[in-house]
Amino acid sequence: MTEFTFTTKCFGDITIVEKDSHGNVNIIYDNHEINIFLCNYNLYGEKVKLCLEIMDKYVEINEIGKKAILKNFNENEIIKYYFECYFDIFDEEQLLEIFETNQFEELDIENVVEKLEYPNLLFDIKDNEITISVDYMVSKEYSDEILCVRMDEKLNITGFSHES
Repeated sequence: MTEFTFTTKCFGDITIVEKDSHGNVNIIYDNHEINIFLCNYNLYGEKVKLCLEIMDKYVEINEIGKKAILKNFNENEIIKYYFECYFDIFDEEQLLEIFETNQFEELDIENVVEKLEYPNLLFDIKDNEITISVDYMVSKEYSDEILCVRMDEKLNITGFSHES
C-alpha cells in the first residue's frame, strides 16, 4: 500500500492511497463524505495531474451532471428507470420523505435533482484517455442504487448507467 499526497484547489491536501493497483481517497466536502476512486492507478503516470485538475472542477462537474440528468430525464430510459425503480422498492413513507410524493407520475424531477447528494467521482484510464463517472445517489440511508453520469476528460457527457 502506497500513499501519494497532492494539493488541490477544491479539496486542499488529499492523500491518495494506492492499493491493489487502484487509488482511493475519502474527502469531507461541505460536511459530506465524498469518495474519489482511481481505477488502475498505476497506469496514470503524468495523467494524474489531469485528474487533479478535474477534481478542482468538482462544483462544475456536479452542475454539469445535474443538468444532464434533467435534460435527458424524459428521453433516456436509464435515467427514468433509476428514479422509477424506487417507487417499486420504497414504502410510502420513504417515498414521501425523499420524493415528496408516492406517485412516480407526480415526481418533480427538478426538485429531486436539486436535492441529490454530492456525487462520488470514479476515474478510469484506457488508451491514455481519462473517463469519469459522476456517481449520484438519491439517499445513502435507504439505498445503494447509483445513477452514473459518464464524462470524458473534457467533461463532455458520454452516457449514463444505473448501478448498485
